[in-house]
Amino acid sequence: MLRDHHVKLGPVRTRYFEGGNPLAPTVVLIHEGGFGGDALNTYGRLVKRLAGEYRLLLPEMLGFGGTDKAVFFGENPYEPRLRHLAAFLDTLDVGDAHFVGNSFGGGMVLRLSIRAETSWRMRSATSISGTGGPFRTPEALREMAEYLPSVEDARRIDSWVLHPGAQDEDHAQARLQSSLRPGQWESMMAPTLRSPVQPEQARSWDFPDVLSASAVPTLLVAGTLDRMLEEGWEDMLAKHLKDVRVERLEAGHSPNISHPDDTANLLRDFFNHIDGR
Repeated sequence: MLRDHHVKLGPVRTRYFEGGNPLAPTVVLIHEGGFGGDALNTYGRLVKRLAGEYRLLLPEMLGFGGTDKAVFFGENPYEPRLRHLAAFLDTLDVGDAHFVGNSFGGGMVLRLSIRAETSWRMRSATSISGTGGPFRTPEALREMAEYLPSVEDARRIDSWVLHPGAQDEDHAQARLQSSLRPGQWESMMAPTLRSPVQPEQARSWDFPDVLSASAVPTLLVAGTLDRMLEEGWEDMLAKHLKDVRVERLEAGHSPNISHPDDTANLLRDFFNHIDGR
């Protein structure tokens, strides 16, 4: 169903997957950003529901999956990956596509929608539990930052990513195997290094204020059982967007994994609305 490709973007060897109907509208799917996150374990179940109706592109970001592991110090975690994705879109000449992101990937999609070099390519933007940075709960930040590659820790991460009480051994094993790729753990841990002679700067978020610059029709999908984000994050973001729809599912942080049928139905309805079908 999905074909595995590699492309060199400058010095960065980049893996992406392509599948679905090549004559149909294009959907670009940006994966989550936790330990062991990659294109297939974020969207493998969802693509089966969309492949007959859309052309699907699933790039893997810097530091994840089969893409090179690299860290850019002195920048927030979004900027180098935004440049990398912009280069990917240029190389594949992607235009007039629907963009979907989950968690960190959802924040990436929102950020792509306000950048001049990428927003013109976007027919729509969907963020599934992605805020662009703020509104994350302290408990989730702590839990997601601590990981030693083991099936026990992969299950623990999944207990936050999926709905409470969910047990998904297949997904935990997929997360573990992806986290064992050479350099994945190191690239995730490297940004925690701090200079012993420079004071640590307080992090400030430009989101959600900058979203007022977006002219891209946007869908925000929230899980009502999500423990990783503050309740009402979707409404706080929506206030800053000109053209926005908010949908909620009785699910956790990643309904694209735990509730692929419901998620596919939401996406299909939104895309059809945008496409006038």
